[in-house]
Amino acid sequence: MIYKQRSIPKKLIGLNALIPRLHPSHTDMYRIEEDLRIRKAGYGGEQHLDKHMLEFKPPYPHAILHDVCLKQNGVYFQMDSILITPAFLLIIEVKNFAGKIIVKSNPTQFIQVSPTGERKVLKNPIAELDRKQIFLTQWLLQRKIELPISGIVAFAYTNELVFENVPETKLTFTNELPSYLYSLPIQKEVISKAAIRKLATEIRNNHQEYNPFPLTKLMNIPSTDILPGVICPACNARGMQWKQRKWSCQKCKHTGSNYHVTALTDWIYLIDNRITNKEFRNFTLLNDRHVTKRFLAGSGLKHVGKGKGSFYITNEKTNKHDSALHEQ
Repeated sequence: MIYKQRSIPKKLIGLNALIPRLHPSHTDMYRIEEDLRIRKAGYGGEQHLDKHMLEFKPPYPHAILHDVCLKQNGVYFQMDSILITPAFLLIIEVKNFAGKIIVKSNPTQFIQVSPTGERKVLKNPIAELDRKQIFLTQWLLQRKIELPISGIVAFAYTNELVFENVPETKLTFTNELPSYLYSLPIQKEVISKAAIRKLATEIRNNHQEYNPFPLTKLMNIPSTDILPGVICPACNARGMQWKQRKWSCQKCKHTGSNYHVTALTDWIYLIDNRITNKEFRNFTLLNDRHVTKRFLAGSGLKHVGKGKGSFYITNEKTNKHDSALHEQ
């Protein structure tokens, strides 16, 4: 049974909002676009895993949780997927590597070889798994749960794998993962069906989703670099105008009534989780403060204060994760 589904990473959502609001020649554009590309590929690989995990329906009680982030001893550790069975808990680390992968030992290294022969040393997924196993073991012991934990690295798509030495940690492809899981023996029941359900629920309830917003602060981008204007969903031009109770694009003539909602969301993702009437007018290039007040009143944001000092703020509790400790 799946106790937690995977959702689109907030950082990925934020990067998609950021790029259209920066000048194409912005000094950080290459870095941002590369970050977006890597995160899209990573999320695509995880979705590929999720699709294949739907095939895994064993006869014994089990729990599956996707994209779990827990905190142990002040450190956040994120696991792509978790499988809980009566006999063990398995952490699944998903990797979406392109090209040929050479796996070396002593020390363990993963080397990516491009079609042109260029070699790049990748972050070691086995070391990542080992670290997560340590923290998860401690997390469980604090709750007086003793359950064997192991890990597996699943490559999202078929790569050419070359092993100079075969590592102890199992490496497989996501399409082969269900068959491998079926082959694992359940020889001794360590926890019952009820205990699996209780543990899965506790893990889900303790999940702490990473909140990277506002991105300008996280990525050290001046908020003044964020370009204002309501973006036309039809042609992506900025600067739609509010006329006759609707937004109108001056470039393609597309119209709509609620496009300021996306602009407000962009502000929260990129600049701040609070906004004043004046800030919203400046960001949407809207001159009418009364229309702005109506938009903000219907936004779902909480209104705080009165008069010129008032502002609107998100009701969502922001996770103040230390980015140095959290795996982004």
